[in-house]
Amino acid sequence: MTSLLSNSMLDTQRLEQLIYGGFVCGGCLLVVHLIFGKAAKRTGGRIEKMFVEFQRKAFHMIGGCIICSCYHWGIKHKFIRPAFSPETDSTAMDGGAAFLAASFVCWIVEASRLTIPAVQTWYLKTFKGLIRQKEHSKAAGIAYFLPGALAAMMAAPSNFAILGILFLSVGDAAASIGTAGGYIPVGTSSRKVEGSIGCFLVCTFLAVYAGLSSQVALIACSFVTFGELLAEIIGLDDNFVIPILGVLGVRIGLFPQLGQMAALMGVSLGIGVALAAIVGSTTSREK
Repeated sequence: MTSLLSNSMLDTQRLEQLIYGGFVCGGCLLVVHLIFGKAAKRTGGRIEKMFVEFQRKAFHMIGGCIICSCYHWGIKHKFIRPAFSPETDSTAMDGGAAFLAASFVCWIVEASRLTIPAVQTWYLKTFKGLIRQKEHSKAAGIAYFLPGALAAMMAAPSNFAILGILFLSVGDAAASIGTAGGYIPVGTSSRKVEGSIGCFLVCTFLAVYAGLSSQVALIACSFVTFGELLAEIIGLDDNFVIPILGVLGVRIGLFPQLGQMAALMGVSLGIGVALAAIVGSTTSREK
């Protein structure tokens, strides 16, 4: 069966430039934080929050670009095979297995620090500038970042998987920084409208620069931004959600099926309401 997506649909050279650019942006954020971070802390308010995110998202971008680099140049130099439709005649390691191994290492570290107090103490002391308060008693973002990247690798050819990971590495960074400095809340959540706008604009630029048409890019990035917003509100980790939403958003943009999706959403909602009514009536009878 012919794949819906092909690496030739994206400009590989430009994709490499985006990876380089991600490293540069991450490095610049880190330098800005090192130079002005203490002054920002004294200032407090939104400025302090933004500079906290500068440090976090600098490593977020650099880490994401390291994953992209390992996958892209690993395939290019035949150290690993693509996780999507791997070549059976190659002796190189399956890219899916390689990144699953990396995920296991990450999960073991996270499990160790959540169950062994001494490891937790070392972990929080070492990464105190990067770990959010809510992650003190749960897995950190990296535990979802690697599986999210792996899901994108399994779902699409390497160029599209890398674009999805860049959406997370760079687009999510824009969302977090925009939220830290933003003013307009999304309902009662901590998310700010400025963060969603930043995510959408940055992801759209990445998609268009990589070779997608503006129409496909807008559709794909709308899915990424909306999904990232919903994940934040309902408690899903966007490190897992964004890469696969990026890949699926591109597929939907290239082969529109919004009508069918809307119909299926309506059917799903109807089934959910019916189940809720059954559960509610059963509970009432038990009382």
